[in-house]
Amino acid sequence: MSAVEPNEKETSLIQRLNDFQNTVLDAGRNYSPAIIANYTYDLCKEFNQFYHDCSILKEEDATVRAFRLKLSATVGTIVKNAVSLLGMEVPERM
Repeated sequence: MSAVEPNEKETSLIQRLNDFQNTVLDAGRNYSPAIIANYTYDLCKEFNQFYHDCSILKEEDATVRAFRLKLSATVGTIVKNAVSLLGMEVPERM
């Protein structure tokens, strides 16, 4: 499988995902679950923009499509984990 060169939207989303661990640590240090809530809200807004701008299932390049599907799944996992830390549950499907 060849490597995918992420576009600007994908790169930004990957960087936001990479911030999750530090966000959780920061929230713990400051006893502030709002930090996690704000991070999750911003991640969801960024994913929504990515989903609007970048075709996923209709992407013709199978490698790019697989990359975007994995990226989407990773966002879902992070959102689920973040919301769980806040004591809530997320639906399996929307």
